[in-house]
Amino acid sequence: MSLTASGTPSTTVPSLLPTAANPSSGLTAALDRIGFGRVQATVIALLMAGLFFDSLEQNSTGAMGPLLKDSFGIGNAQLTLINTATVIGGLVGRLIGGYIADRWGRRTALSLNLLVYTLGGLISAAAINYEMLLSSRFVVGIGLGGEFTVGLAILAEVVATRHRGSLLATLNISSGGIGNIASFGFFLLVLGPLNGVLGGNHSSWRWTYVILAVPAVLVVFFRRYLPESPRYLLSKGRVDAANASLTRLASGSIAGLRNPGPTKRFVTDADILPTRKPSYLAVFQGRNLRHTAAIGAASWMSFGAQVTLLFLMPILLMSRGYSLSDSLAFTMIMNVGSLFGACVASYLAGRAPRRRTVMTAAVLGCVSAIAFAVFADSTVLILVLGMIFQFFTMMLNTMLSVWSPELFPTSIRAMGASVVNGIGNVAGAVMPFAALFFFDLAGVPGVFIMIATMYALLVVAARFGPETFGKSLEAATEQPVTA
Repeated sequence: MSLTASGTPSTTVPSLLPTAANPSSGLTAALDRIGFGRVQATVIALLMAGLFFDSLEQNSTGAMGPLLKDSFGIGNAQLTLINTATVIGGLVGRLIGGYIADRWGRRTALSLNLLVYTLGGLISAAAINYEMLLSSRFVVGIGLGGEFTVGLAILAEVVATRHRGSLLATLNISSGGIGNIASFGFFLLVLGPLNGVLGGNHSSWRWTYVILAVPAVLVVFFRRYLPESPRYLLSKGRVDAANASLTRLASGSIAGLRNPGPTKRFVTDADILPTRKPSYLAVFQGRNLRHTAAIGAASWMSFGAQVTLLFLMPILLMSRGYSLSDSLAFTMIMNVGSLFGACVASYLAGRAPRRRTVMTAAVLGCVSAIAFAVFADSTVLILVLGMIFQFFTMMLNTMLSVWSPELFPTSIRAMGASVVNGIGNVAGAVMPFAALFFFDLAGVPGVFIMIATMYALLVVAARFGPETFGKSLEAATEQPVTA
């Protein structure tokens, strides 16, 4: 006879605690036994759906830039400021979302993120002046800011160690891979063939914001079935709730997310994780500070380069005489490289050390940026070299996103990942302005030389990151923080 989490006797539910034949113990062993199945696939799908909208919104300002400039009578600097407002809002959202996730739970943070995003998107659609649009994009950024980092935290905490790297990387396949391709295809459709149906240049962008905002509500509805992270629950001393969450993860069916049946015993009081009060101060103490500095610097270079190119590519191509439609189509084609980069990163994340992979991708990204600057003087070379560059860009960003939740203990994992990725957000706000300076100074080659330099610095920063490949989260992070 075994006991359920509530103490009720049961003769049908086996205990999954260690036995003599199975001496492994703890949460890590429980998740390793559960493995990967339909429930885990559903969790990933729900996270990827939100990140898909994140990608579309991230690319919207650059894709609709010419229409926004005409509608509000603004120039490149003011258009860049819209992107900056969204990115700064993302930074604020990451910090708020990270704190909520570590204080009140991962599920709570994920639900609030998309609701705020939807509100901001609808305000953008109704903007009557530039200032209102600028403010609304800041709100959109807040809503989307915590989506990615909280998603990384919860996914890292609910899957087996052997699957963690590859599954974390799949999130970027949705946002940076499929999302980037689909976003420019979507914008090409609504701003091209459907432009007249949506009211022409002065209103089609408004309907685009509505189309992007409304479906996110459906994602919020289905996310109520997400299981809370058992690691988070154990960090709060909630053993019964952790066992209930593990029972849902072990149910083996989507229906089990709603009704998993009697709670099984996976963990006990002995598995409670070190309890610390969630605090951003801890992210900057002891070895956490070293991790934050190294991978934060790498994120600055990687994310700053990505946002700069996604935002400026249509403008750069139009400066070479291509039309808006051609520029969007070219950018969409280039982002096929992003999809392959994310897929390769997903493969390598489960098989290769983090540090070595990031440093190698940064070196090759540097070379590809220089090649684009020097040789991209025809349509074919623009597309081919653009795809190669986007391949390494997305491979880098994906590997860094896999790395970030592996750097911090459970009590501050979402906040730590938010800070590391938030540093990249700041770069996304600042570097497009620097890119415009180099664009005015030396044209398209100047922008890519700047990016090549950023990737060279990324190699140096990654050298100081801790190697977490193959380690359980407890082995990698759950140690006392020392000054």
